[in-house]
Amino acid sequence: MRFEWLTHLLSIQWRVSLPLFCLFGLSQAESGTTDEAGLDFYERRIRPVLVKHCYECHSANAKSIQAGLRLDSTSAIRVGGDSGPVIDPGRPNQSLLVDAVSYSGDVSDMPPSGKLPKRLVEDIRKWIAMGAPLPDDDSPHGPQPRKSVPIEQGRTFWSFQPLKVQKLPDVTMRNWPERPLDRFVLRKLEDHGFQPASSAKRRTYIRRVSFDLIGLPPTLEEINRFVSDRSENAFERLIDRLLASPHYGERWSRHWLDVARYAEDNPTSEDTCRPPLYPWPYRDWVIRSLNDDTSYDEFVRRQLAADLMSELAPAQVAATGFLGISPVYHKEPRLSAQVISVIAADEWDERLDTVTRGLLGLTVACARCHDHKFDPIRMEDYYALAGVMASTQLVEWPLVETSLAEATALTQTREAIVDYEQRVNYAEQMQTAAQIEQRPGEVYEMLVQKHQETLDALKQRALFTGPIANAVRDAGVWVDGRDPDWTVMEYRAGEPRDLPIFIRGNPNNHGKVVRRRFIEVLSNDPPRPFHQGSGRLELADAVFTDAQALAARVIVNRIWGWHCGQPLVRTPSNFGAQGDRPSHPKLLDNLARRFVAHDWSLKWLHREILLSATYRQGSRGHNETKGQTADPENRLLWKMNRLRLDPEVWRDAVLAVCGRLDPAMFGKSENLDEYDNRRRTIYGRVSRQTNSSVLQLFDFPDGKRHVDRRILTTTPVQQLYFLNSPFLLQHSALLSENCDHATSAAVQQLFLTILLRRPDGDELENVENLLDSASSRQTGLQLLAHSLLASNEFLFVD
Repeated sequence: MRFEWLTHLLSIQWRVSLPLFCLFGLSQAESGTTDEAGLDFYERRIRPVLVKHCYECHSANAKSIQAGLRLDSTSAIRVGGDSGPVIDPGRPNQSLLVDAVSYSGDVSDMPPSGKLPKRLVEDIRKWIAMGAPLPDDDSPHGPQPRKSVPIEQGRTFWSFQPLKVQKLPDVTMRNWPERPLDRFVLRKLEDHGFQPASSAKRRTYIRRVSFDLIGLPPTLEEINRFVSDRSENAFERLIDRLLASPHYGERWSRHWLDVARYAEDNPTSEDTCRPPLYPWPYRDWVIRSLNDDTSYDEFVRRQLAADLMSELAPAQVAATGFLGISPVYHKEPRLSAQVISVIAADEWDERLDTVTRGLLGLTVACARCHDHKFDPIRMEDYYALAGVMASTQLVEWPLVETSLAEATALTQTREAIVDYEQRVNYAEQMQTAAQIEQRPGEVYEMLVQKHQETLDALKQRALFTGPIANAVRDAGVWVDGRDPDWTVMEYRAGEPRDLPIFIRGNPNNHGKVVRRRFIEVLSNDPPRPFHQGSGRLELADAVFTDAQALAARVIVNRIWGWHCGQPLVRTPSNFGAQGDRPSHPKLLDNLARRFVAHDWSLKWLHREILLSATYRQGSRGHNETKGQTADPENRLLWKMNRLRLDPEVWRDAVLAVCGRLDPAMFGKSENLDEYDNRRRTIYGRVSRQTNSSVLQLFDFPDGKRHVDRRILTTTPVQQLYFLNSPFLLQHSALLSENCDHATSAAVQQLFLTILLRRPDGDELENVENLLDSASSRQTGLQLLAHSLLASNEFLFVD
């Protein structure tokens, strides 16, 4: 049966044919953005491992280079050693380096001092799977040390400049601009001898903007109403209607959840690891906040510090899931305090990186081991912010209808019980009450004196029967290694912590202590120390005062990129010296400045972009040959980029056209691979270990770290999914069963339902041939429905 389907599908030669262009070809990246991400991954995740664990025997400074292998330069890594190449780019399972660090027994186990932690081995595998990207620099010891960038010089960098009023440029095509941003686009086009593409047809525009804003296709009725509406404000009314839809928050929350590396479990699955079991309240909070058009500055403040904002209702603390759902790695208590300290420091590093790259577009995490090589960021800046993370505990927060103070007290009770149970577990393992007494601690001693019935009574409180969210609270985090047999994490509520500089990034080798504060280069005055608890609220305020211009540019650039297919700055999370420069700097500043002036309203920003003549362009330029030759990446914006639907949007669209989409909002996530799951994909379970098949195949981001933009790929496996997935087969069968089986009526109905248009003459002829050759009319109609659901016309947006 599968071969029959394949034969029929390959025989259909029309413009809505399946995207089978590389069904039997090699994997092909559709974007050239992987290099920067890959090199960043190498510098942050791989090079430090090589330096620490391999250079002693495999570098130019080694007393004797073992096995003829050096790992301290690009060419040396690629050449390999006496046994040949140690990496096979793109194929970790065929790479000797992976065999060695995995202790597989096929080659000598490396490093000989002991196997690397599992997460480091997985990082090496991932790096090789990415193609093993390496820097161009080939000096014997990697990039040579550079002098750090002076602060005053750094303040002159373009992204750190205040937002200035930008005069609207003069243009020749005076009737073309619809919004101020169009003048900046048109001026650059005219300067380069281009003219903008013709406006997209109304049917194309409403489909584009519907997928863009709510992630669902328009209905035929909505299309016809918009096409026939010739009033002056027809476009404005369309945009306002879509922005008012509750589906807007569902669509745009997914964009933000990429930035926040949202997931519902942890990278490690040991039972003793406390996983984030209640992440969906954060997802639901994001949806509600976007629908309410919460100003962007307030949107971020709450995510960093809602628990410290006394004016908020306790339910708003779900916003701190931005930090509360951070990846947490298993900390086996039998490991030494030194090992646990490294794991804890890596977790703080990940949170700091998500905050600074996500909100400020700065790679502050590169200053963990030394001053930033390219940007004016010092190690002191890094550890000042790392101290904020080390003063913040991940907790389970009760979503109860009560005061913020009462909710805080309930959370403290919960955490005290968790602490008590961990110590009881330790006592049971140690088999002696004497060892319990050797572990002092105010909370522990308070609880251990109480009878077990008291503990049981505590567990009956509302905290443990109502909804819970992963959140954070102010509590200093320490690694308690006083007992050599049992290492525990110690949390001291209300006691923030200033970190020392970790020399060479090693948390067991301390330098001077750094007060918690904001980044110096972004501070208007010498940065003032944080005094309010962990400093999270002061950090949030600094983002929108001292760093206001940078924060505005970063989010405006992200929104532009999500709408137009490519951002103005092609490195959305790196606005530093190693990042891209904006293609339209004056446009970016003009839009960012007006965004701030309009109270950081995201809906205002959507309207401004979507109602522009730039966005309304068609996806074919007036002179495609010239455009593809002179500006193949469309940096000048001489047309609209043709975009492939995200896997979430594509799945939702299939459910919508089949009439199966469940409109219920919010609540616990469900398995996307279940046929009975008819809810929007935003409510599907997202894993840091194994995702559903459709998410895995279609470039869903890695939930273990912040993602600045999705990298689209086209692979043969994706095409086979379109041919054979039960999801498509079941829904094409459903569509064929529900249509009128009279040939012409059925075909018309399927085209209108799926592609929102009628078939033309050539398509009708091809379809009739298909139906005649099928084993039955029902089979032929199902095959037609399958073809349309998997077609380029359905999968792409013009």
